[in-house]
Amino acid sequence: MIKKILLTRPAGFNDEIAAALQARKIQVLQAPLVQIQGLNLVTAQRPPDGYLDPEQYIIFTSQNAIDYAGDLIPQLARAAKTNVFAVGPATKMRLEALGILAIAPDRPGSEPLLNLPVFAAPFAKKVLIVTGRLGRDYLETTLQDRGATVARYECYERVPQRIENLDALIAEGYDAILVTSTDILQALSSHLSEASRRRVVLCVTASRIADVARRLGYIQLIEAPDASVSGILEGLTRDPSNQGAEFP
Repeated sequence: MIKKILLTRPAGFNDEIAAALQARKIQVLQAPLVQIQGLNLVTAQRPPDGYLDPEQYIIFTSQNAIDYAGDLIPQLARAAKTNVFAVGPATKMRLEALGILAIAPDRPGSEPLLNLPVFAAPFAKKVLIVTGRLGRDYLETTLQDRGATVARYECYERVPQRIENLDALIAEGYDAILVTSTDILQALSSHLSEASRRRVVLCVTASRIADVARRLGYIQLIEAPDASVSGILEGLTRDPSNQGAEFP
């Protein structure tokens, strides 16, 4: 069983999983490897014309997308628009707290969202993805492959953070590192030598993150079912050398 883990999500997004891990006597260190910041008026995209069209589907890819979407949020609330989707339950709850009804899969992630019957191919609809800069390419390309016309509203960005001596810190004996996005994975990899990448155990929350990790030289991977607290806890009971096995 994992006894010591490094959490790498942005500040404010590690607290729930940290509390759940600590309740199980697992030692936790929070080391946010990306910082979330809104895009300024010069660099930010604007929502395309017609986004309030009743036929337009709108997908929020994170709670950050809600926080930095600006006037889009009150306009959606006033419009009582129905074709609004969230990438997971937490994002859905945040939208509903702001007066916007949304549909979300039971488990967070692009894959569960795309598995909803409404997005089955062929899907010749207009879709607006509210997201971060360079985020959720898999969601965009999959919808396009199914026939959708996709536009993006990029309203925030993830800025990699430098943590001094992280490679040496990890070498002190962390059983696992939690990685919930490819941006975090890239930021982590910038700190680690090739030898460290082969040595550390990554707990990732999607198969696409695992695929990128393997290309970057990581060989000990745990694939959690999703990025929810329950999904991560389930993943951390798995042996990276045998995904179906339990740690003794």
